[in-house]
Amino acid sequence: MTIELKLTPRKSALLAGHDNTLDVLVRAIGPQPPEGTPRRRRLNLALVIDCSGSMQGQPLDEAKRCAKAVVGQLKAEDFVSVISYGSEITVVSRAAPASDPAKICALIDGIEINGMTALHDGWAAGAEQAAIHVKTADVTRVLLLSDGNANEGLTDPAKIAEHCSQMAAVGVSTSTYGLGESFNEELMFAMARSGGGNAYYGKTAADLMTPFQQEFDLLQALYARNIVLSLTAADGVKVEMANDLVAAGSGWRLADVAYGSEAWAVVRLRIPAALVAGFAGEAKELLTCSLAWSRDGETQAADTANLALTSLDAAAYGAVAEDELVARRSQEVRFAEFQRDAGTAAAQGDWNRVDRILDRARKEAAGNEWLMASLGSLETYARERSQDHFTKEARFKSSRMMSRLAAVTEEASYSVSAESAAPSFLRRREEEGRGDRGK
Repeated sequence: MTIELKLTPRKSALLAGHDNTLDVLVRAIGPQPPEGTPRRRRLNLALVIDCSGSMQGQPLDEAKRCAKAVVGQLKAEDFVSVISYGSEITVVSRAAPASDPAKICALIDGIEINGMTALHDGWAAGAEQAAIHVKTADVTRVLLLSDGNANEGLTDPAKIAEHCSQMAAVGVSTSTYGLGESFNEELMFAMARSGGGNAYYGKTAADLMTPFQQEFDLLQALYARNIVLSLTAADGVKVEMANDLVAAGSGWRLADVAYGSEAWAVVRLRIPAALVAGFAGEAKELLTCSLAWSRDGETQAADTANLALTSLDAAAYGAVAEDELVARRSQEVRFAEFQRDAGTAAAQGDWNRVDRILDRARKEAAGNEWLMASLGSLETYARERSQDHFTKEARFKSSRMMSRLAAVTEEASYSVSAESAAPSFLRRREEEGRGDRGK
């Protein structure tokens, strides 16, 4: 069993005599589950709960409910830790087997409001706890429940996201769950994107229960993680990544893949007319792709996939049908770009630009019921000039649409120690005596 790497062009030929722009769908397809019941992945979760003043009342109550729901699904062989943070960081329950869920849930119930929002320190304390068992567990992830309004300690979204990326590289990924109507979507989405996890938001625990369950299920069905896509274009061909993916060395990091799922990306090739002229009557190579990934602590690779096409005159080219799946994925990527741009415009208060972008998005979505449905709530918020709701919805939908078919899961079976795996910024926290201010 292995990952299948598949390249599909939107059209299977080039138009002679013209500059060509061609979208190519790259798919990393996971194998089907093995016969019988596959081995359940051993989970290692760090639940990080924001208890700052801005979480007073319902947000904190909902965060506790979500955390207890997660604990209730763990097995005795799983690992779990609980951290709360406001101005102070408290390790409510150290990383240990989840053999006494009732005790852990009682500790969660005891979390109380505590001052400002030292979000980075709280997340880092969770990452420290998770790193303890990164060698033993199959899947390691920090789940951050917060409104994301960091106002103490490190608050720069780019730097915090960089630290999430460093931990993801050693097997500790991050998912964020924004609670309430005023959470900081820029920071929370950046942390999840760089941390190799997912970003969600909701007003109540009920809003987050479905995403929690989906993530929980995917974590247990993991096949491969840290998937890096590398592309090599033929001389003279320009290649662009259409999806909003995180760079990984000279390639891009795809979503992790579970059994029976796939990660995908749209690659855009630009081929000048002078180069196309040499393709007449003979298929020539345009693009070579390769994948590398981690599985059970070992780096693996798929066979490379090549795309070779010929050129046709206008009449013959016009008779070549577009691949429907590639056309749909390209449409979704463009639609996601519209949503992202509209969110930026709304954040700047430029509602005239928002309206123009939404009009273009509606034209782009024509004939696609799923995209039209996704547009509905944005148009409602735009009519109401509801800035907070619009920006959160637009950024969330844009981010999720880019990986709608990707199974984002995480594995961490590493041969390095937790101490050597921890990036320097975590070790500095320990040296400064800030790693465990509570229990």
